[in-house]
Amino acid sequence: MAKAGVKIDVDVRLDLKLGPDIIEHELNEAASRGLYLAAEHVLTEAGPRTPWREGHLEKSGDPRERPGAVAVDNGRLEAALGYDIAYAARQHEEMDWQHLIKGEPKWLERTLRAEASTVHKIIGTQLERALRG
Repeated sequence: MAKAGVKIDVDVRLDLKLGPDIIEHELNEAASRGLYLAAEHVLTEAGPRTPWREGHLEKSGDPRERPGAVAVDNGRLEAALGYDIAYAARQHEEMDWQHLIKGEPKWLERTLRAEASTVHKIIGTQLERALRG
């Protein structure tokens, strides 16, 4: 009985262009993306804690309503997030002001502290994806 033979010829060629500059660039991009996503997350989670009267303050910090609510400096790997209403800082800092409908003082600071582990996970996930390629 004759045996059937199968010949598989595989020609695999990998051109990996990897170097410290490329790795640094990819990780920097991933960290920037992670910072942006984490800042958006914090602002979204801060919504229920934001003092509310007519909704202007909350909308001014909602990344879906105002894309400029989050900014990332890619070179320094720093994120800025905030509210675009003149009285936002004062509302945030005044511990004695009453918030009859909803909200609390230091809402952004408190949200950032409460969400710290999630912020780390969001950034870490982006870095892991970059390392996996």
